[in-house]
Amino acid sequence: MVNTTMISPSDLNRQRWDQATDIHARGNVYGIEGFKAGECQLHRVEVEELGDVRGKSLLHLQCHFGIDTLSWARRGANVTGIDFSIKGIDLARKLARETNIDARFIESNIYALPEKLSEQFDIVFTSYGVLCWLVDIKAWGKIVAQYLKPGGTFYIAEAHPFARVFPMDEDIKDGSTELRPYFNYFHDPAGLYWPPSADYADQTAMLTVGEHCWQHSTSDIVNALIDAGLRIEFMHEFPYCPWKVTAFCEAVEQLSPSPTYYGLPKRFPPLPLMFSIKASSAGSSTD
Repeated sequence: MVNTTMISPSDLNRQRWDQATDIHARGNVYGIEGFKAGECQLHRVEVEELGDVRGKSLLHLQCHFGIDTLSWARRGANVTGIDFSIKGIDLARKLARETNIDARFIESNIYALPEKLSEQFDIVFTSYGVLCWLVDIKAWGKIVAQYLKPGGTFYIAEAHPFARVFPMDEDIKDGSTELRPYFNYFHDPAGLYWPPSADYADQTAMLTVGEHCWQHSTSDIVNALIDAGLRIEFMHEFPYCPWKVTAFCEAVEQLSPSPTYYGLPKRFPPLPLMFSIKASSAGSSTD
């Protein structure tokens, strides 16, 4: 067990993701072997909404071990992936070599990225399980804007903040079959601390460090982008998500053959479980 009394939240989270990467490298959740065989691991929503990326430079923030980054490269983008886990970056580089995909990966905390990267990109992309690791959403918005070329595009697909007020299956101790609010919807700078637990991708694999995470409301996210000078092109909400974001979620089969989405059973009213935002920076890429 790691002594966490003198470790910053960011460093603790990085240690957890280093451990998680080792688990994900040998598991099946991310479809690594299928990807090596040519399968695309992107989901239908982001592919359709972001559109044609051929010949465009793309910066992927919080890329984990880069399987989505490399998927965008296969679709024609010139990609750069960023993550704070050295294990994640090492695996991303290894996967790029094994698949002969041209990609660049940089180890960096997102807030420290300006110390390591100065160029701008046609597209800044991030997705799925990223915002909860960020303590300062306003600073995140400024980072996004800083890396966009004039007229560039930002895109995010992520679990809906509203979905995060509800418990996961393991949080329900009384056998209840009702979905009740459980967590704070609004941002608390102190965040939440979760003790060591099984990895989300492999319940048989135990992580030896806990994690810190933070909630950000929908308005927090939208306003962080607006305040950074971006123009919101659209925000969409969906009654499904690529993972079981709340208790009781089950596979939504009609969305096949896309990688699986999960939604609530029909006994519940449709609720927003995922959102996407597309935004643009001022000016024109041809200016």
